[in-house]
Amino acid sequence: MTRANYSTRLMVRCAKMYYEDNMNQDEISEILQVSKSTVSRILAAARNKGIVKIIVDNPLKDDYIQLEKEIESKFGLKEVIIVDSGNDAKETKRNLGKAAAEYIQRIMKDGQIIGVTWGTTLKEIPQFVENDRKRKVTFIPMLGGIGEAEIDIHPNQIALQLAKKFNAESKLLHAPYQVDSMERKESLISDKNIWEFFKLFDNIHVALIGIGSPLLNTSTLVESGYYTMEDIKMLVRQGAVADISSLFIDKDGNGDKFEFNNRVVGIDLERIKKIPLTIGIAGSIEKRDAILAAIKGNYIRVLIVDEAAARNMLKEN
Repeated sequence: MTRANYSTRLMVRCAKMYYEDNMNQDEISEILQVSKSTVSRILAAARNKGIVKIIVDNPLKDDYIQLEKEIESKFGLKEVIIVDSGNDAKETKRNLGKAAAEYIQRIMKDGQIIGVTWGTTLKEIPQFVENDRKRKVTFIPMLGGIGEAEIDIHPNQIALQLAKKFNAESKLLHAPYQVDSMERKESLISDKNIWEFFKLFDNIHVALIGIGSPLLNTSTLVESGYYTMEDIKMLVRQGAVADISSLFIDKDGNGDKFEFNNRVVGIDLERIKKIPLTIGIAGSIEKRDAILAAIKGNYIRVLIVDEAAARNMLKEN
């Protein structure tokens, strides 16, 4: 029986059983005495003939689905999730944190190692996690501690909080995130415990990555104690437009020119590219160039972003 020979009665009968009576294709194939694959073809024919019309009644106040698809297509991203731009930066960060919590809950699988960076947006994620069972995953920081900055934005603290919410495990990196010389770094990572921790970077399955901008993160970077205002100005002069896991990159996603990157105690840019699922989280129009740089460098595969930044991204030439 070819699709062209399906009778109207057969298509209607099959569609009613499937869509109205909630019968599965195995049950329908038994009643109609056709194969399961034929049932599937009959249902497809019913849609093509207009007998079955599927309508998605979207209850969302702001429909970002089309905008998400446009950005996914333009930049080759696996998935884009757009949230409302808040009345202020704090509200936007909360919206981003909530979306990130929902996403990580959806994709998390037993046995995974989940890496986290740091920042005021990532610290919002744990409060929105809804979990009532033990998860067999391990959260780890992707770099050391952030100096004098507030403790709740440190990668160790974010990893701990997420592990607590998911009833999961965590491993911590007891080291500063930056040192003053390569000799000091080499000495530090030669420590057995830190060296063993560094091996985990090659086994990260999922990474939650905040996307920063040196021009916007200036106060936090200076407060960390690792940078002066002159350092920030020099980085900008050299072309730094973004930082991911405290590694600076230019507009094309390259980080080779920035000497500061060599002294970061944590994952490097090449290892980030090898992580199977990297989730970039950022908001505000001002971070447009930082987000685009992270995408161009192939550091993120999923983007969680606010509406204002998302629409501005589409203006990129």
